[in-house]
Formats: sequence, structure tokens, C-alpha cells
Amino acid sequence: MEPTGLPANSWNGIRRLAARLTRHIDGVLLGIVLALMVVGLAVLFSASNANLARVSGQLVNLLVGLAVMWTFANVPPHYLMRYAVPLYVLGMLLLVCVAAFGEVVNGARRWLYVGVTRIQPSELMKIAVPLMMAWYFERYEATLKLRNYTAAVVLLAVPVGFIARQPDLGTALLIAASGFYVLFLAGLSWRVIAGLAVAGAGSLPLLWSTLHDYQRQRILTLIDPMQDPLGAGYHTIQSTI
Repeated sequence: MEPTGLPANSWNGIRRLAARLTRHIDGVLLGIVLALMVVGLAVLFSASNANLARVSGQLVNLLVGLAVMWTFANVPPHYLMRYAVPLYVLGMLLLVCVAAFGEVVNGARRWLYVGVTRIQPSELMKIAVPLMMAWYFERYEATLKLRNYTAAVVLLAVPVGFIARQPDLGTALLIAASGFYVLFLAGLSWRVIAGLAVAGAGSLPLLWSTLHDYQRQRILTLIDPMQDPLGAGYHTIQSTI
């Protein structure tokens, strides 16, 4: 049924425009994003005591995000692939620079001063790593062997190691997950995945011993928010009320 008050030609024009704007975006993904936006704005409106200024500011941020999403969705994949290697190499060079003489903020060496501003190279690697791995698998798609998967794991592990050492465990895990998804979609054997899962589970005690105190506390608070009800666990507890 067409909305009343709009001529049929106008409504058809709106539908054609909407279809043209979203033809390169997955409909389910866009629906989920829009639903999360609406829910998030509603929660912010309630939590901020109907502070329209904060809600309006967040809405602007969301619209900018949608614009960026639409822009990248309309860029041909083969065009993005041209920048896979340069972005990855640039990101690795910046991570090395951060490790060598990066700025220490709150005990973490994550920032690099460039002129009058500072940058966080790990943010670049969120895009560069999965893009680089996709480029690599596309190049060797016809002749994939175990050594190719091993090389891809190295491409993933090196930046993840640098970022975890800063330390920035959250970003390191996020990039590791994105790289693992590329490995999975590239056809990594379930037997290998099972082996990696077992090895990962077995290495948990070792990984736990290498974590900083605040990282351990963050994990423990995630499991039991009541350990820090007025601090890290506050929002988790409030979400259950």
C-alpha cells in the first residue's frame, strides 16, 4: 500500500532512488545497523534524561558513519585491493615506530606524534590486516596449500603481536578475529580449526600469566561484574536492572 498524500509517480521515484542508493549494501546488514541505531538513540535519550543535545550529537555521528559505510560499499573491491599491500606495509612501519618511540599514555605506548597531531596506527590495521589477507588469498586462490595458510597466519600474527605488546588487548583480539574470519572464508580445514582451538585452550594459562593486572581485572569483572560494582562492572549491572 502506498502512503496517502503522495502521488504515485513521486512514491515510485522515491523507491527507485532508495533502491539505487542501497543496491551495493546488504539489506539484512543495513536493517540490523538501522535497528541498532534506533535502539541506541532511544537508550541514550532515556539515560541522559531526555538531553536532546547529546542525542542530536550522537545522531550526527551515526549519519556520518552511514555515509562512510555507503561510500565504501560503492567502491569496487578490485579498487580496494590495490591499496592492500601499501596500507599493510605503512601500518607495520607505523607500529614499529610506535614500539620504538611512541608516546606513552596511561601506561600504554599506542600513540605516535605526527606534526601537530597524534595517530594510533592500530586503528589503520583494523582495515589493513583483513584487506591484506583477502588480497593474499585472492592472489593464490587457484593454488592454495598449507604453506599459504601458514603465510597468512604470519601476516596476521605479526601486527597482532605488536598491538598486544603496546598493550592494547582489545584491538589485538578484534584484529585477530577479523583475520580468522578471512582464514575461515578462504577454506581453512575444520581439522586445522579444531587443532587451533585445542592449542588455544591449552595455552590459556600461559596467556593469563602474560596479561597485565588491569587486563586480568577487566576479564574477571566481565565474568562477575559485582567484583567492581561502582567501576568497570557498573554498566553491566545497570543493563540488567
